[in-house]
Amino acid sequence: MVIKFVCFKAICYIAYMEKDILYNAIESFSSNLKTSSFSNNIYDDKLHLSINCSNIDFIFQVTKNLTFSKLHKIRNNLSMSQGNIILISDYIPKALKEHLKKENICYLDTAGNAFITNNKDVFIYLENNKNSQLSSERSNRAFSKSGLKVIYQFLIKNDALNMSYREIGKISKVSIHTVGKVIKELLRDGYIIQINKKKFKIKEKGRLLEDWITVFNKVLRPKLKQRNFKPVNFKINELLSLAPPESIGGELSAESLSNYLIAEKAILYTDKPFVDVAMELRLIPADEGAITLIEKFWNNTETDITNKLVHPILVYADLLNDTKPRNIETAKIIYDKYVKNII
Repeated sequence: MVIKFVCFKAICYIAYMEKDILYNAIESFSSNLKTSSFSNNIYDDKLHLSINCSNIDFIFQVTKNLTFSKLHKIRNNLSMSQGNIILISDYIPKALKEHLKKENICYLDTAGNAFITNNKDVFIYLENNKNSQLSSERSNRAFSKSGLKVIYQFLIKNDALNMSYREIGKISKVSIHTVGKVIKELLRDGYIIQINKKKFKIKEKGRLLEDWITVFNKVLRPKLKQRNFKPVNFKINELLSLAPPESIGGELSAESLSNYLIAEKAILYTDKPFVDVAMELRLIPADEGAITLIEKFWNNTETDITNKLVHPILVYADLLNDTKPRNIETAKIIYDKYVKNII
């Protein structure tokens, strides 16, 4: 079998970083399969695959750190495209690869892992058990465990960025020093800009959200205290009336927001001892329980007692952390209905 990728004119029009990802991905793919390298031409704008005597054209999208949240935006942008599409990235999480395969979406990463098909006579699946590391130009302070708590408030509250450091620290459960460091490094990395001496503005909220979700699910969420429980003689959807205000996340919150998903699980964010919450709500510990209590990483300052759900951005992050196909579909609904308008 002779397989050859040929990359043309579009290379000239993508950013240097993306160009580097593209070259490395194709080179690794070719090396893994012992195939020919790619070459340049100026007369086309597609990626071409030559396999034996067949030629396949691909519309390609190069994305740094491909995640579920970025996939939603990419699919919206490419929804009107005709022909084969391939996504190319330096990093694709394993769960996302599985989702892309199920959806028959072609991908290629810089480690040479690939899923490529034309839905007819070509099928290439290469998984060499090597995954490019999640690359990051983000500062450790801004996207550290504490920094992620601060960024969450900037994402969900329009005025949070211009509160006093003391106020931001209080609602984020971090020190004033941490707040100052986070703002300084978000400025440095271009996420926010300074309007005047006392006022700041988020410059790229969409990028900040995408990066926050990726690192939140990888860094902060696993470090939060959490434990699974099961309800005693009631169904989980009854938590919509039983739970404290602004505490329900995950599938149950998504069901309420989307009217699409039938929840099998629920997340409750709480700042109370788990044993007290379990007694109040009639829950018992269970390793495979449908209800997960998770340590709340923020302070409610203005609680709406009629609202039992956490912010849609957190619900969206919850769904992207549990990559069942139905959850991914629901995440897209919530993004389009609630999150997109916020960013």
